[in-house]
Amino acid sequence: MGLKRGWRVAFMTAGLMAFSLNVMAQNGVGITASTHSMETSRIVTAKGTSMIANGDESSARNAAINDAMRKAVEQAVGAIVSSQTTVENYNLLNDRIYSNTSGYIHDYKILDEGKKDNLYMVTIQATVGTKHLKDDLSAIGLLMKQKKMPRVAVIILEQNIGEKEFESALFNAGAIPYGGYVVGMVQLVHEAGDMSVAENELMKKLIDNGFNVVDEATILKDIKLRPGYRVRSLDDNTVKSLGKIADADVIIYGKAVAKLYGRIAGSDMQSAQADVSLRAVNTDDGRVLASGEQHAASVHIDTITAGNDAIKKATGELGDSIIATILDKWRQEISSGSLIQLTVNGIKTAGDLVELKDALMSTSGVQDVYEHSIGNGEASMDVSYQGGAQSLVKSLLTNKTVTALFDITGTTMNTITLKKK
Repeated sequence: MGLKRGWRVAFMTAGLMAFSLNVMAQNGVGITASTHSMETSRIVTAKGTSMIANGDESSARNAAINDAMRKAVEQAVGAIVSSQTTVENYNLLNDRIYSNTSGYIHDYKILDEGKKDNLYMVTIQATVGTKHLKDDLSAIGLLMKQKKMPRVAVIILEQNIGEKEFESALFNAGAIPYGGYVVGMVQLVHEAGDMSVAENELMKKLIDNGFNVVDEATILKDIKLRPGYRVRSLDDNTVKSLGKIADADVIIYGKAVAKLYGRIAGSDMQSAQADVSLRAVNTDDGRVLASGEQHAASVHIDTITAGNDAIKKATGELGDSIIATILDKWRQEISSGSLIQLTVNGIKTAGDLVELKDALMSTSGVQDVYEHSIGNGEASMDVSYQGGAQSLVKSLLTNKTVTALFDITGTTMNTITLKKK
């Protein structure tokens, strides 16, 4: 891990200076049968059929029940991801999800059954476990495809037992030259994979859940740092600027601190406790996706190992919660619509803005428009839209009123920029 577990750089920018963290309460909405984030099951009704071969009604009945169970799971999948995604990924779903229907159905009851001609038909009411279903759908990347594979970076400030300073992807000392870049004081610049305990644990969980995690080695290699750039605090606004530099759509940042609580009575085992706080932010519009805090404890004969274990445990538990909240929020956006930030330049009169709002409301998929500010020729608004920013761009390009009045000059995962012609 390097000399004295010194500073590690997993996310790098020019002349980064002291920063502090302020993590707020966890937020986010899930989507299940009642759109409540704590709900883990969905009740569906499905019909199944099977041919009766050689007069064997018993085998046909079992096959019809299995067919109904499969269709129940298909309905649950359809409530989580779009119909287009299920069609495009049918073979993958068939191999990984539909072939294991019994693993998702908690219980079922038969509402109706019988034979007609040479068919046996069954109608069931099934309780489908959505938590594992969502986890498996995320693991095979379907949700990420719908969100256009957003790039995620991790920055966690970590201080283990016996360390006087935090170690992190960022650093808190005066700027010095290093390898052609201007960076903060660094005892050790780590190689790919040589991360702090918290960063490593969270990144592993993100990758296991199908997230497109930004590789730190790529960041170190590709980011073109600007001389004189300064970051004096790590907050949502700073994260937005870091995201632009690293081309990351989402940054999960926070801190992890482990403290020694002494020896366990009657043994040589050391007790350590850790506190971890994390916050996930969209780097384009600054919206908070999830945040939270977690405490954990661990014992080991070695104090550093005890601290590492406590940090890893707390990060793992909080990481699961943060990831679940992000995924639920993305599912909600895909299923029910999302807020897309629109910035409009070149606005000269109130009439220009009225024209745009009217044109937006006539665009397919747009549910509502919320104006936030206007001044100096620029207007900012949120558009509630059934789909993502890229999909809204396509809809706007088919709206002749919009294209006659405005040019689309930029787009990100959650934002669109227009300019008045």
